[in-house]
Amino acid sequence: MAEAKFAVAAILAALLCTSAPAKAAPDEIRVAINSDILSTNPGVLRDGNTDTVLYHVVEALVAYREDLSVGPLLAESVELLEDGRLYRFRLRAGLRFHNGAPVTAREVKWSWDRMLDPATGFRCREFYDGRGANALKIEAIEIFDERTVQFRLNQPSALFLDRMANVQCQTAILHPDSVAADRSWREPVGTGPYRVREWRRGESILLERFADYVARDEPMDGLTGAKIAAVDKLRFVVAPDRMSAKASLYAGQIDLVFAMPLNAVAELAQRERNRGDVHIHRADTLDWTVLLLQSNDKLLADPRMRRAIAHAVSSDLVAEISTFGLARGNSSAVQRSSRFHTAVHDGWPKFDPDEARRLAIEAGYRGDVLTIQANRRFAYMFDNAVAIQALLTAAGFNVRIEVFDWATQLSNFFAGKFQLSSFGYSARSHPALLYGNFTGDKKLRATFQWSDPVAMELLQQVERAGDDATMQSLLDQLHTRMREQVPLIGLYNDPVVDLTRATLHGYRSWALGRPRLWGVTKD
Repeated sequence: MAEAKFAVAAILAALLCTSAPAKAAPDEIRVAINSDILSTNPGVLRDGNTDTVLYHVVEALVAYREDLSVGPLLAESVELLEDGRLYRFRLRAGLRFHNGAPVTAREVKWSWDRMLDPATGFRCREFYDGRGANALKIEAIEIFDERTVQFRLNQPSALFLDRMANVQCQTAILHPDSVAADRSWREPVGTGPYRVREWRRGESILLERFADYVARDEPMDGLTGAKIAAVDKLRFVVAPDRMSAKASLYAGQIDLVFAMPLNAVAELAQRERNRGDVHIHRADTLDWTVLLLQSNDKLLADPRMRRAIAHAVSSDLVAEISTFGLARGNSSAVQRSSRFHTAVHDGWPKFDPDEARRLAIEAGYRGDVLTIQANRRFAYMFDNAVAIQALLTAAGFNVRIEVFDWATQLSNFFAGKFQLSSFGYSARSHPALLYGNFTGDKKLRATFQWSDPVAMELLQQVERAGDDATMQSLLDQLHTRMREQVPLIGLYNDPVVDLTRATLHGYRSWALGRPRLWGVTKD
């Protein structure tokens, strides 16, 4: 109890030291983030909180809609030419950077040349330089006219726009004033509805409305459409403890706490019913929790052993236990909220402990210890490991959990040093991008879990798919093959529960799990 009171006091102190009144002002929305941003340099030094803050500040040519299709943002139109090897973007008229300069094709080319320069350190450069599993390379970026820029690719790509819309590596169009003469980073001079006014490291990040922002005409839609800044200021307050941040929200110093612990939902629902001063917002996200199976392991190299484990682990039961009934099981890399998730992707080895025992014996299992790696920093990973251990034990397996700090478990993941690992993949906005994260040659990268040549070829075909029907068929084939080989076991897509003051209006959670604060008003 003393620790909780200290955490609340620390958050309140951080709020008060911003020189703002204790109660959040009507022209300012305050959001609790669980750690400080890493930088203001989009797509370079980043994490989830950094991305969340910056997509209010910077914009790309295209962005994800609510249904996770890609729509234009800075672009007025996108034209595919030369059999899908040339993408031509026409910019909207009247766009301005935060420094007042007009947005032209020159700045688009400058921004992309900077991203593709190895010296920049752009995290997703391999999406575009031929080094990735997709082998896609931007061969040239050409200025067609003042408002038109085109990208020449080495091969047709059905996923080029999806990669460009990626929220983890924002392909921000910036003004060259964003960097100093020596090309070192200064600040983001972007095009978004807000701009960075102040960053007090470890305390808060203050954004202010960009008065000359040019919004799209259509309604808000995911990260595109009309992005209207309805309040003058957004303040992201560093509040590491979510439950303490909740107390600050109850007290009126915070307007939004996103990604609340799921074990708090019952209390929050009771507060919403009884007092009406808070609102709960829930969505199923694209984050995917999994049990990794090391196919280089002597036991797990046999697909019968992997199928045995799949028969012993019910994703529905794990989801029920770990998410307090808020999520359904999902064994497919095609997320439940994806338009590509069909009945095919519900198919998986059925929960059958007897079949699990039979297959395990057939594969030569004789009571060897199976070790699941987990950590406590991400509670769902530990909770999933406990539930999986119970299910495997009930099916006759000898299982222990080895708990590491997160940094060590992550290091083991990158090195392939695990037998079983309770893990999670953060949101990938297209299923093929998630498949690409774990499908590939283990000799090239230890993080690849599935080194099946047929699966890799299917993924290459997805890259070249010319329409949704073809892509659907290929994704169905990928899951069917994965169901047979069981390179890993999908568990569920994480639900997100956000908490707002009742004075906040127009806020919606969504599949990418991070808050969007344009279009949100406050009493």
